[in-house]
Amino acid sequence: MIKVIQIRKTGGPDVLEYINRDVCNPQDEEVLIRHTVIGLNRYDVEHRNGIRKLKNLPAVLGMEAVGIVEKVGNKVNEGLKAGDRVGYCTAPPGAYCEKRVIHQKYLFKIPDNVQDEIAAAVLFKGMTAHYLVNHSYKIKPGAFVLVHGANGGLGQIICQWAQEKKGTVIGSINSDNQINTALQNGCTHVINYNNNDAISEIMEITKGKGVGAVYDPIGYDTKKISFESLCIFGVYISYGQISGIAPISFSLLSSRSLFATGTSIYHYKRDRLTLVLTAMEIFEMLRKKRLIVRINKKYKFDEIIQAHHDIENRAVSGLNIIKVS
Repeated sequence: MIKVIQIRKTGGPDVLEYINRDVCNPQDEEVLIRHTVIGLNRYDVEHRNGIRKLKNLPAVLGMEAVGIVEKVGNKVNEGLKAGDRVGYCTAPPGAYCEKRVIHQKYLFKIPDNVQDEIAAAVLFKGMTAHYLVNHSYKIKPGAFVLVHGANGGLGQIICQWAQEKKGTVIGSINSDNQINTALQNGCTHVINYNNNDAISEIMEITKGKGVGAVYDPIGYDTKKISFESLCIFGVYISYGQISGIAPISFSLLSSRSLFATGTSIYHYKRDRLTLVLTAMEIFEMLRKKRLIVRINKKYKFDEIIQAHHDIENRAVSGLNIIKVS
């Protein structure tokens, strides 16, 4: 028997419940993993509260984890064997458990020089940041980009990666006490999006041109700043709706021939080759210290409900993990 955290219905953190469940042996191309560290991210919260739809209930939440291979199915052909350290972040939800059977196509090996905690903290967010700065909008040297939530876990990685690509990063935060965190993670400039003169600040920084792209996980609260700070042909990139949906109209887009896109990791990292190559790139960035992972808080497995309360109350930010063993 293993411990699993599931939900029977969507709602607040209190819908999370711990249960005991049998774990099956892996079949065919499946692998049994014993989790060591689980990544904590906002997708977990949005699945729990119903913003992001789950196929079936009851359901186990959790998007990303790192662990040890215990058993492999008789058709596993990706070079995986018992004892290997592996991670995943594009499988269907189900990481909130001690052990899990999962298809080999979602897994990639973790290098010896990368600790489990670092890998679990960065996998999902690193994969997301990779496609945001390379595909959703390809940052070129000198390009101005606005990153909302620059102090958050994913925001920190986007800012570092944008800096690595020699872009000029304007970090957007909602409290002045987050300025140092944003500057520490690659922002050249920092603005508080709650300030009335935030748009004027951005236009002054860009000498009246505006930014080439806005990366926005917030939505409704940052809509005005986002669209008024974009340059002609600028790109608005939504990867979250923390404060609610940002309504967009064609008349708004046509005002400066703007583009708007919503993104999903499942589309950008849908094939195994892309997944593995991106993982290798992330691990190489870590090895060369071009990507610095600063873990903010480590929760125990029996503290997941508290972790969800902390996220919703904005009592925690940055990169956070759940320790299983």
